[in-house]
Amino acid sequence: MKALQGVEGHVEWAEYPDLTCDVGQVRIRVAAAGLNRADLLQRAGHYPPPPGASEVLGLECAGIITEVGAGVSLNIGDRVCTLLAGGGMAEEVVVDARHVLPVPEGLTLIEAAAILEVYGTVWLNLFQLAALQPGQKVLLHAGASGIGSAAIQLCKAFGNPTWVTVGSAERLAYCEQLGAQGGVVRDNGLDGLKDLGPFDVILDPVGASYAELNLQVAAQDARWVLIGVMGGRQAQLDMGLMLGKRIQLIGSTLRSRDDSFKAELLRELGQEVLPLFTEKRLNPQIARTFPIGEAEEAFAELASNQITGKVVLVIDPSLVG
Repeated sequence: MKALQGVEGHVEWAEYPDLTCDVGQVRIRVAAAGLNRADLLQRAGHYPPPPGASEVLGLECAGIITEVGAGVSLNIGDRVCTLLAGGGMAEEVVVDARHVLPVPEGLTLIEAAAILEVYGTVWLNLFQLAALQPGQKVLLHAGASGIGSAAIQLCKAFGNPTWVTVGSAERLAYCEQLGAQGGVVRDNGLDGLKDLGPFDVILDPVGASYAELNLQVAAQDARWVLIGVMGGRQAQLDMGLMLGKRIQLIGSTLRSRDDSFKAELLRELGQEVLPLFTEKRLNPQIARTFPIGEAEEAFAELASNQITGKVVLVIDPSLVG
């Protein structure tokens, strides 16, 4: 089979050894795969896959089941999406059947390829780790990103007002259209957040450069969930302010979690989140799609930080119509 591999800072669609489908696994013919920042980092050599995971790029994909291992209740021909530690950007993937969910009714395979990584990340960090309660206020940094787009919609669905930081007025308007209450544009300064807060939960993919601001706008007993360090790794923190506000700082990654943890996360997603797509209360936000032959262009588009929502690579056009 062919698969997309990161090689010395670029990607290659090249031959890769065929995979064996064992007990408890399914083989999926991949229609499309979502592109995430983790893929950019892996291509650059900065984010290797966890031990035992595929070196092929791709943390999520959607397609058609072509083989089922012993002990699996899924069927050949099922339309499914899956969350992966790697391997999604390939002609086919073999995955733990517990990490597979049916494509929500009404979604295309392209749309389904772009939901599990971002909605799984949001559900884990806001609703599980931060224990977000209805009515509590949420601050989303990088609000127009794939994760931000998912978080705005999920928070709206579960009764949580959200505010965002974004890179332009156009991106702020996009977030407000999705359901955000408002926010600030970085180039105009972030001090305006002090008038919008305090915030009960902060979802932060930026890190060091926003650390002082986060402490200032956090509410009493706030949860600050750190999911990335795009703005640097090291910061000075006023520990007295953190102590006085009883702020919880939670570091979180999803990719390196073990199979059982991911299985339980996906079980909850299947029960609590995926039905909202069928009800049209959630909508995948696809910024652009690219054929797999234009993977470099797709990576460049995501790296530009100029898009809103998700980028998707189409692997097999015959499956997506």
